[in-house]
Amino acid sequence: MKTNENKRILILLIFLIVLLLSPVIYLTYFTIFKAQDAIKNPANRRPALAENSVKRGNIYDRDGKVLAYSTGEKYQYQRVYNYPVIYSHIVGYSNRIVSKYGIEKEFNEYLVGKNGSKLAKTFKSLVNKNMDLNMGDSVTLTTNTDLQKKVRQVLADNYEKGSIVMMNPKTGEILAMVSIPDFNSQNIAKDMEEINKKNNGALFNNSTLGKFAPGSVFKIVTTAAILESGISQNYIDKGVEKVDDGREFKNSTGKAYGHINLKTAFTKSINTYFIRKAIDVGTSIFSSVCEKFMINKDVDFDLPLEVSTWSYNRQGFDKTALGSAGMGHDDILVTPLEMCLITSTIANEGLMMKPYLVKSIDGSDGKNILRRNPEVLSEVMTKEHANLIRDMMVNVVNNGTGTEAYVRGYQVAGKTGTAQFNITEGKNNAWFVGFAPADDPKVAISVVIPNIADYGGKVAAPLASELLKYALDNIKFEEVED
Repeated sequence: MKTNENKRILILLIFLIVLLLSPVIYLTYFTIFKAQDAIKNPANRRPALAENSVKRGNIYDRDGKVLAYSTGEKYQYQRVYNYPVIYSHIVGYSNRIVSKYGIEKEFNEYLVGKNGSKLAKTFKSLVNKNMDLNMGDSVTLTTNTDLQKKVRQVLADNYEKGSIVMMNPKTGEILAMVSIPDFNSQNIAKDMEEINKKNNGALFNNSTLGKFAPGSVFKIVTTAAILESGISQNYIDKGVEKVDDGREFKNSTGKAYGHINLKTAFTKSINTYFIRKAIDVGTSIFSSVCEKFMINKDVDFDLPLEVSTWSYNRQGFDKTALGSAGMGHDDILVTPLEMCLITSTIANEGLMMKPYLVKSIDGSDGKNILRRNPEVLSEVMTKEHANLIRDMMVNVVNNGTGTEAYVRGYQVAGKTGTAQFNITEGKNNAWFVGFAPADDPKVAISVVIPNIADYGGKVAAPLASELLKYALDNIKFEEVED
């Protein structure tokens, strides 16, 4: 009798324990596995209310100029942009109606103070009276606003579409990055209907998301592959290069140059030379060099960045495709930022630096949370090979296709490119990439003007000349330790 009674008590006890533990187990499961789904559910208004209760942190340029700040009362804060057009594709916008874009979106966790433990911040605020829990962190960019303004003015005054990226090749810092068409961040909610109606790509960042056929600027990569392979650099140019499978390629000028070497071919941008040499280098070495330059590879960046691509391992790939790739065609597609990275690699003696836009992040108490330092992204080539290509790029500007990029008082190294994508209409992507001063590079540039009936040397090079001179004359560059 007593045994049965003990069993009933034990069963009841187990039942009560299960009853008590069930909510704990469920809450633990919910917190670990389901909480984020609930937070992200569009029907959940709590995250939005929590964000609206926080005054978003400021965004600054490298010199401390305020690019974005918030004003107003709690739950009614309004975002103010001091440079709403020139920074539209970088800073972007934070708007209750049309959501977020740019740095405002990618660094939202910091700007609303969500990054880090709330409990830890609360304890810190008890000790540090300067810490405001209702103020987000501030973000400082690497950009120079005067240069950003100049780049946008030069580009927009001349063309309806295009991209220009300027960076410090030794650090990876983005100094300026402009994509047109663009928009006004301050008026984004009011203008959105008109932007959608025009449908001209104003909300599309050509610098990081646009993928363009590079044409002859890609001969920088082909040249690196030629140097790495160790094949002969000599060639007899007859004006036509016939690939083994029967396809014929001609020089853009129709001229036959006779006995030439790599330096002459690069300076004059002779297509037949690079077609033959790419085939001689072979797919294995050429593709390996491309991937060292981060073709087909993800590059971690502060804004969404498309992967630059070349599908050399596709079915049906042959010598004609390989030769075409040697002059920057086939199906090679690159972003303007990628071409700036490629150019910067030559300027930085063969090392590609990781690109970045955000220089530092500081808490509401003024204490630093994050600080970026230069970081090598890829060891692409030897210093000797990089310097050989640099000298060829100098010759392009002094004696070749890039003379329009000449800058009085500074030696510029550069490469022009014209990628024909519509033969019937004669439309091209016009490119120029380069850096200066050639002997101690401070700034690298990538310019692309798409869908235009002209050449990179005539269209893109003059813009680069003006902007390189402006940057070198007006920006104080920090010395980089070896």
